[in-house]
Amino acid sequence: MSGDTALHVERLSAGYPRRRVIDGLTLAPLQAGHVTALVGPNAAGKSTLMLALSGLIKASGTVRFGGRNLLEISPAERADCVTFMPQQLPQGVALTVLESVLAALKAMPVAGLEMHGPRVRAHAFAALERLGIGNIAMERLSRLSGGQRQLVSLAQAIVRNPRVLLLDEPTSALDLRHQTQVMSLVRSLAREGRVVVVVLHDLNLAARWADHIVVLKKGASAAEGDPETALTSAVLADVYDVEARVDRSADGHLQISVERVREL
Repeated sequence: MSGDTALHVERLSAGYPRRRVIDGLTLAPLQAGHVTALVGPNAAGKSTLMLALSGLIKASGTVRFGGRNLLEISPAERADCVTFMPQQLPQGVALTVLESVLAALKAMPVAGLEMHGPRVRAHAFAALERLGIGNIAMERLSRLSGGQRQLVSLAQAIVRNPRVLLLDEPTSALDLRHQTQVMSLVRSLAREGRVVVVVLHDLNLAARWADHIVVLKKGASAAEGDPETALTSAVLADVYDVEARVDRSADGHLQISVERVREL
């Protein structure tokens, strides 16, 4: 295993039958310890890129981590270091919250963790507690709100302690309090030495919490870098067709205000 802890995306192409969404995409190395946010308008290729990185759709090129091309190894080998959180949990699952986290853990076991008995249950419950939802451990998934389901999905993603964590819109169904809670946790997970890549629609969330931002437009990188580099008025005009003001808030973070839609 290489000592390189970054995720390298080089000449990546991916899409669906008769529709290529991403064509030859190369990004700066996505560093461990950092939160990388993927932003861009609808149909920019954010979710497609996440599916390609996680191995859930066919892709070509290189997605290199730890000296291996993740596109060329088995699903079991990939799952040993990469975990993907989709936008939504499947509907109609007749499990409790705790059972669903245990099921996610047992589907791809953690090395050294016994998959039966109180230890594995304690490990799963600890993931719920870290998200502040230990109190709903015995609730049925079918009875949860959209925001609660989002948090359960995140618990399923972090329970395996992955080295690469891919999160597709983890804050989309959450109120302001829980958005802040989740993004604080995401940053904490990155600071523990993981590569964390997160799709966000809210540019102010991305500017506040991300160390590195990739702005996608039609499957290509329109800009990338730290928030100040990637989220300029010129980039927003080009990618979103809006006139926006980029200022700094009282605490020093970028704050984006859209003033008007540009005439096309």
